[in-house]
Amino acid sequence: MTVALAAQDLVQQVQRERGLSNGLLGGDQRLRQPVTDQRTGTDAALRTLVHAVAGGPPGAEEVRSALGHLAGMPAIRSQIDNRNVTRQAAFQFYTDGIDALNRLSLGLDQARDPAVRHGLQALYALGDAKEFAARERGFLNGVFAAGEFAPGEYVQFLDIRAARNAALTAFGHDATPAQQARLDAVLASENATRATESENIAIASTLGPLVTPVDPAVWWAQMTAVIDEQRVVQQVIGDDVGARAEKLRRDAALILAGFALAALLAIAAEFALVFASIRAIVRPLARLATEADDVASTRLPEVIAAWHSAADAHPDPPAPVRTPPGASIEIAAVAGALDRVQTTAFDLASEQALVRRNTTESMANLARRNQNLVRRQLGLISEFEREELDPKALSNLFELDHLATRMRRNAESLLVLVGEASPRRWAEPIALTDVIRAGLSEVDDYRRVVLRRVDDIAVTGAVVSELAHILAELIENGLAFSPPDLEVEVYGRKVAGGYLLAVVDHGVGMPAEQLAESRPRLRSKRSGRAGQGQPEG
Repeated sequence: MTVALAAQDLVQQVQRERGLSNGLLGGDQRLRQPVTDQRTGTDAALRTLVHAVAGGPPGAEEVRSALGHLAGMPAIRSQIDNRNVTRQAAFQFYTDGIDALNRLSLGLDQARDPAVRHGLQALYALGDAKEFAARERGFLNGVFAAGEFAPGEYVQFLDIRAARNAALTAFGHDATPAQQARLDAVLASENATRATESENIAIASTLGPLVTPVDPAVWWAQMTAVIDEQRVVQQVIGDDVGARAEKLRRDAALILAGFALAALLAIAAEFALVFASIRAIVRPLARLATEADDVASTRLPEVIAAWHSAADAHPDPPAPVRTPPGASIEIAAVAGALDRVQTTAFDLASEQALVRRNTTESMANLARRNQNLVRRQLGLISEFEREELDPKALSNLFELDHLATRMRRNAESLLVLVGEASPRRWAEPIALTDVIRAGLSEVDDYRRVVLRRVDDIAVTGAVVSELAHILAELIENGLAFSPPDLEVEVYGRKVAGGYLLAVVDHGVGMPAEQLAESRPRLRSKRSGRAGQGQPEG
């Protein structure tokens, strides 16, 4: 809007310069100084418009193109001063420049509001009416100065007058009642009435000298007053359009602020929803995950350990899985499912523990009964051996005694498997050689076993049975996996920090992978046995 008003200001000044210059060319020498003064005003308005478009506002390129029509203004001014140009040529130069500025219609293509659009159309229509009035002022200024119409000027004057009336009619289509009333007051003023009388004199003088002479200065003053008042109306319309545009701008800013506030509220609501989701989902899920980890790593293992350690007692079930506070229905359902899983696992563990306990007790009971029977059998065999005198029968009794001893080893091994302690305990330490012989008595084909170098030590009585069983298993393994014509050798040697007992056979051996897997297991058994009974003596 600023550029449009600056363009209209320049139009106003160029119109004045055009009229004064036309009067000067008509021979009125009184206008020389007013022309000079007006050129200063025109140049100032031109500089203002150039400065307004310097920042590149909308329509700047169109304004610069229109100003190109006034580029020859210094040359035309020089020709006017030297009287080297006709009134028609000078008039046409200024008119072309004014028409270029009036055709800009700045802001009209961007106006979407009806009030702004009609206001701009009324502004430009009044600009056209003012332009044609200015043309008439300048044109008749030359005619009145010359005292007559030149050939062809009368028709040109009628065309200007008709165009002015058409522009005033177009103004009435878009102007508001208040704006139309302002213009009607200008057209009904005293200056407008007297200017109309002078105009009628020109109309009555179609050819030749004027019917009644008209003072060009008076005509100029009357028309200038009318045009200036029209310019005031135009400025009022511009102010109305600017006020409407400012209101629309404020409304748009308020709407934009409303949208921005709504966006901020939406973002805040989103953050609130995220926070609520964290509270309603993430935190309960984290607590439920902690609860599930506690079930898997603490509660169920403790229950299983309690079943293993308790002889006859039934451990209490683990604490139920609690639903986290503030949890949703879905998370509560997951917590309930996890609690049912825990209950099912507890029931299964309890059932298995009971089965295992009953099985262990049954096997232990069976092993003790077998052990008692074997012990009674060994007693009878020993009694028969003492009473038997036949060497062959005695040899058979020795074989029977050996088989019974192996049966006793199996019974005691079964007790060890079910976690029972060996019933045979010695209070005093036993020599290692005796322990080895006890192990030999529990294997078949013991005649192939040879004791090599065995450093004599005493073994704690509490571990004698277990050590004898281990030796029996190792010796029997060596006998089973070695050729029948080769011996199995037993070595015993004191070493730093302990005692090394080796059973050596010359059989097929073990694959490297199986050997690597068996060594740690054997080493752990050996260290456990050594911890239970450190060699003595």
